[in-house]
Amino acid sequence: MKYEIVKIHEGQVEGEETIILTVDELCERCRTKTEYIFELVNEGIINPEKPGSKDWTFAIDTLARVKKARRLQRDLELNMAGVALALDLLDRIEELENRLRKRGFSSF
Repeated sequence: MKYEIVKIHEGQVEGEETIILTVDELCERCRTKTEYIFELVNEGIINPEKPGSKDWTFAIDTLARVKKARRLQRDLELNMAGVALALDLLDRIEELENRLRKRGFSSF
């Protein structure tokens, strides 16, 4: 049996195209309505690949962010501004933890 070794860069396999989702695909995978996606974009929580385009598309990692936003609203009963703030803070925590890991602090 032959195995192929591939390199991974920031969650993407080298040589593969970036997976792009349409608004409809994003809604289907997140089990949400188009209006909710528009609210997330308007609040700056997610960003389309080409904001000026008529037909928005989104990177595959947007899927996890939309699901996280929905959980924050459902579990903590946050409004959209609260979701935006919570996600910004969670992103900042993740960034700081990554910096610490790179400097040799492995307790994170």
